[in-house]
Order: sequence, then C-alpha cells, then structure tokens
Amino acid sequence: MSRLARRPSRLRGLAAAITVAAASTGAWLMLAGCSGGFRSNLPVAQVYVLHPTAAVAVGAAAAPAFGTVQVMLPQAAAGLGTDSIVVLRSDQRLDYYSAVHWAAAAPVMLQMLVIDALRGANRFATVESDAGPFPADYVLGLELSHFEADYAATGPPTVHVALVCTLGKRGTRQVLVSFTAESEVRAEADRMQAVVAAFEQATGQALSQLAARTSPTPAALP
Repeated sequence: MSRLARRPSRLRGLAAAITVAAASTGAWLMLAGCSGGFRSNLPVAQVYVLHPTAAVAVGAAAAPAFGTVQVMLPQAAAGLGTDSIVVLRSDQRLDYYSAVHWAAAAPVMLQMLVIDALRGANRFATVESDAGPFPADYVLGLELSHFEADYAATGPPTVHVALVCTLGKRGTRQVLVSFTAESEVRAEADRMQAVVAAFEQATGQALSQLAARTSPTPAALP
C-alpha cells in the first residue's frame, strides 16, 4: 500500500483520539462543577452544645470529699448513640432533625457533663473519665435511656432525658447505690432554639439529681 493510501487512516485515528480526550476532559469538568461547594444546594449544618447548670445541694461544697470516682461512658439505648438530635414521633418512630446535630455524640457529651456536675458537687476528691490514667475507688456506670424530643402530643415537643446511674466499689463490684436521674421539659415553641433550650433545662435537672444522690461511702475506702 502506498503512503497516500495510509495517510487518511492515520488522520482518522488522530481525530478519534482528540474526540475521546475532549469528551474525558468535558466529563471531568462537569464532575468538578457539580462537586464544587459554591454550587451546593445543601443547607449548612448547625452545631449545638449544652451548658446546663446542675444545682448543688446546700452545704455540699463544705462537706469533706472522699475517694476518687471514674465515670464510665454511658451505654446508649437504641438510636441514641449519635450526634444527631433525636426525635420521637407520635407513632413511636425514631427520627432526627435535619441539618442540625450536637457537637459530639450524645454519650460522649453526657459523660463530660456528668463529670462537671460531680466536680461541682465536691463529694469526691477526684472525678475522672474512664480514659483517666489513675486508679479510682469508685466506678459510676451510666445508661442513657432517654435523650429525645417527644412529639407524642400536639404542639411543641417534650424533651425527655434519663440516665440510669449505678455507683459501685471498684474491685469488689459492690453496688452502693442505683437510681434513675430523669427529667421532662416541654419546649416553649416548635423551633430549634427552643428545643435545644428544653434539652439544656432537662439535662440540668437530671444532672442535679445525679449529683445529689451519687455520694461516696468513706467506710468503703481502703
């Protein structure tokens, strides 16, 4: 075959290669445009934190502090171990508010709030988490059984917070006290800020109960 006969075939191959390259480049640019943050229609997620105030019993600050306690990470009931703000619908269906969440998963957030409440109550010489490096005299086990906004009734939701608390002696596994710290607060309006305010109030009331009833027994110390 002559060089003139082969030349059209080479030109066709070159044209095909240019077409494929252009199509690939166009597809890449389309993907880049779709994934760009400036063109996203998704709402920006709002992050909320809780700063509840746990009431301290009169005279608690002056009482002597005994021993050390380790606060365990709460075991969460099904659906509650998340940073999403949980909703309980009227048909007992769990749901979540869209585009909002807590600054940390609920068990992590509650663990730190419990530690702060016990430190404020001044009943123990030292209060630390289960990740603390020092051995403790007591262990506080926690179960997060409720931490949701309940829409069972009409109108604004009722926030339900409940922690099952068990204080025991490390080593012997002797249970010293077991109780449920629980509170329900109805939100003033069906708006996110009002719901978060109800969470803060209910959590503060539950923490006050916990701090008042979680007390060491000096006789149990070594």
